[in-house]
Amino acid sequence: MSQRVLGAGGVLFNPQGQVLLIRDRQGFWCFPKGHLEPGESLEQAALREVEEETGVRGVIKQPLSTTRYRNNKGICREIHWFLMEGKGQVCMEKGLHGAGFFDVLEARRLLAFPEDVRLLEEARAILFPDEGRL
Repeated sequence: MSQRVLGAGGVLFNPQGQVLLIRDRQGFWCFPKGHLEPGESLEQAALREVEEETGVRGVIKQPLSTTRYRNNKGICREIHWFLMEGKGQVCMEKGLHGAGFFDVLEARRLLAFPEDVRLLEEARAILFPDEGRL
């Protein structure tokens, strides 16, 4: 059994109810995430990664589901996700191919991976419980 590499990320909504997405180095639309630095908690890593990749400072509201996958280098990753709220101008990290706030329906259409669509649904149900499923 290979060892999992831990990471953390955020599903961040702005006051207008839009969600923050990035377009990664492979061209996939997804949520900002990254590796933990030594001595860093999952929450600290998630907040740092969101801010580093997008320039948006978030506030954690609560944990979301954890995702597990094998990346394109064959490494097992375990990502701990957090529902966040935040606002500000998006300033994309060098190397990304896009970043911005999107309406939930547009984000759902753009997201490249089924586990990210599930995270979006989970976060949306927490923040907007009266709106039902998409």
